[in-house]
Amino acid sequence: MTASMNVSAVSISFDARVVLRELSFGPLMAGRVTALLGSNAAGKSTLLRRMAGEITGPGRVEIAGEPVEIWPAYHRNRPAHVPQDISMRSSLRVFEAVLLASKQGSGWSVDSDELDAVTKMLQLLKIDALAGRALARLSGGQRQLVSIAQALIREPSVLLLDEPTSALDLKNQFDVLDLIRQLAREQSMCVIMAIHDINHALRFADDIVVLHNGAVQAWGPASEVVTPALLAQVYGVEARVERCSRGYTQVIVDNSLCAGSDATW
Repeated sequence: MTASMNVSAVSISFDARVVLRELSFGPLMAGRVTALLGSNAAGKSTLLRRMAGEITGPGRVEIAGEPVEIWPAYHRNRPAHVPQDISMRSSLRVFEAVLLASKQGSGWSVDSDELDAVTKMLQLLKIDALAGRALARLSGGQRQLVSIAQALIREPSVLLLDEPTSALDLKNQFDVLDLIRQLAREQSMCVIMAIHDINHALRFADDIVVLHNGAVQAWGPASEVVTPALLAQVYGVEARVERCSRGYTQVIVDNSLCAGSDATW
């Protein structure tokens, strides 16, 4: 069974500070990638935590028609969440860490198929050379790739990624985003990723949700959501949205708008 996600009237507050107000969008469908955009402190990471069921609040997040909290911790329909800030001080090695992630919620006996699955996952993310490396000795980009491997090895119906390429070099950024899109299609996985690079969102996402001033500014097909007017209002820039010679849509920023704009600094 494929799973979609729906967000209805979600609000989040910390003490007296309202972070997000009455957010509603969806359904976000299986087999598609949704990019979550917004300026700094727009609430993207907080929303991902709510979608993962890690924090609670008013409103409803549904996976396959049921509240996210209903699904057991390691059920396929419980979203796999890869946060932006990843601390790996464990003495485990990379292979062991990914194997351990695959065994969460099941017995501890390990068969050859499970070992093969871990090997294939490391190869898929091109980190098989790190299999015997201790987690504590990895670079930031390597840790990021291991965290993605730990999420994907669970074969989740919904994958939540917070800035999945923030620590990666240009080649790995492209390879990881291309792989995520491919796996979303092949495994009927619903992927939602917070990302700052709008051109990456336009290249690799099917749909885009834009947060601004605690609300959903826009959401829909990537090719329709990003406009010069939206970029001016949300990011405070004068920009063009154009197609390159190979047909890809891209944003070209010409100027920063005056301090009187709605930009969040």
